[in-house]
Amino acid sequence: MASRFEILLQDLGSRFTQDDIPKIKDALLALRRVMEIPVSYLNPSSGYHPVVIFKKRFGRVQKEVPVSILDLRILNRYNMPGWRREVEFWLDNDVVIQENLYGMEALLIGDPRGLNRLSDVIRRLAQYMTVRPSRLVLFYNTIYMDYGGGRYIQLLLRGNDLDVRLIRMKLSEAANYLGKAIEYMDSAFGNKNIDFYKLLFAHASETYSSFDWFFHRYLYPKLNPEQREFLEEMQDYRNFLRLLYDHINRLNKDRIGDEVGIRVIRRANPKRPLEIGIAFTNRGIEVRRYANTVQISFMV
Repeated sequence: MASRFEILLQDLGSRFTQDDIPKIKDALLALRRVMEIPVSYLNPSSGYHPVVIFKKRFGRVQKEVPVSILDLRILNRYNMPGWRREVEFWLDNDVVIQENLYGMEALLIGDPRGLNRLSDVIRRLAQYMTVRPSRLVLFYNTIYMDYGGGRYIQLLLRGNDLDVRLIRMKLSEAANYLGKAIEYMDSAFGNKNIDFYKLLFAHASETYSSFDWFFHRYLYPKLNPEQREFLEEMQDYRNFLRLLYDHINRLNKDRIGDEVGIRVIRRANPKRPLEIGIAFTNRGIEVRRYANTVQISFMV
């Protein structure tokens, strides 16, 4: 007796063409793998039913058939779930690719042009990563990196925008796994979200050279005149920077909020301390005159 999946493939073959069956099969199997990722757009735990709409052009006519990825059945206006998340798969354009990238089991779903561009991004990330994921899924413009135990790093790529999300993973872990790939993402994408900048800060605090780069790229240019004057009055500016790094390096990265507050007290003038608030936002890193909460305080 034919299985539900086999019956579905035959039904779809009659609605499109028999030659489309292998591609439909690959697409459904791939989309079910995406559906099984706990944090994916198609995961039914969100309360939405995952639906794929297969589409194909026949001359001037466009045909489309909605299919339940969860139940493996063709949908119509009578059995269409009210709460659903849909994805379109064009049989005459979109592809499913399974390959091994730098030792990672990779599943790529999308249109060839987009996959080519994002595959280049993935290869660059893999080159710079300290620890690569065991499995990786590229689902159109979203990358899911599976580190086992339900731990994921999710990257949403939209043009020049990058949105990072960590799932069941500590900030320090993600910074360690991605390593220099964080600096690559910083240079490759213009607009990043708040979680990326926290990740960047955690990475920068790992080594003095990374912190020196971070300080002069993100902090020093944004200091106000009073803060800059304070630093320029230091007899040994580099020694101060090393001291600041030592304190930031000891900070618990996994408890970082939306701001890191720093207070520096000079022995020569203790009543006039320097305060710096390093704030992480979806618009970038801001440097504030006063810190809402001081986590680091030391005397020079």
